[in-house]
Amino acid sequence: MLTQQHYWNGVRVPYITAWTSESVPVPAIIRRIGRGGEGIGYADEEPLIDRRHEALWVRTGLAPGRGRPDFARINSLRQKRTMRFCLCQVCGHEASRADGRTLHLLGAATPIGEGETTAAPPVHPRCALEAIQNCPRLRRHHAAALVERSALWGVAGIVHDAVTLAPLPAPGAHPYDLVHVHVADPRIRWTLANFTVHRLEGVTALSLLDLVAMAKEDLQLEAAGGPAMTAT
Repeated sequence: MLTQQHYWNGVRVPYITAWTSESVPVPAIIRRIGRGGEGIGYADEEPLIDRRHEALWVRTGLAPGRGRPDFARINSLRQKRTMRFCLCQVCGHEASRADGRTLHLLGAATPIGEGETTAAPPVHPRCALEAIQNCPRLRRHHAAALVERSALWGVAGIVHDAVTLAPLPAPGAHPYDLVHVHVADPRIRWTLANFTVHRLEGVTALSLLDLVAMAKEDLQLEAAGGPAMTAT
């Protein structure tokens, strides 16, 4: 099934981008004692929807293409889907390459390291070049790498104080940054999770020229009747 592509002012809106129509009321955080122990929760919590990997998850709607895109925000549900099913964060299509590896693009000034954790879903070479062109942050600095294995590591979210239930700032980071919490970390039950986090293994760093070359190879493969790596 093809993923519908949305555009705004002539620019393709990345699949994981949040739309204004997807905002929902933020419920109050309460203390809950469940099967996994004590932690934060919602008064009207639905375990199958609101809890995953022992963490409480933010609530968000699903209405891509309605309202206007908020390029500064990511839809939590679509981020989880792209990470789970290895989909491209820009076009929403299968991102695994012929050799089983995936391409990852981060807005970082340093190369992607072995074992690095990230909430950024995979991406196609052409979609990566498109993102670098359209995203100011990626234009300033970016790092790309081919990855042999992307395994579930934890979640990215806001950890809450176990006594006061107040949100705790990310240590040594911007106050609004999200903390990466491992699935086995006791803090996970006190975390309001926004995104799934994976650990990248078998990392091969790439340059911008490498991305351009990969994009050209994919075009040649498609022209020869091979599998398409992205949608147009």
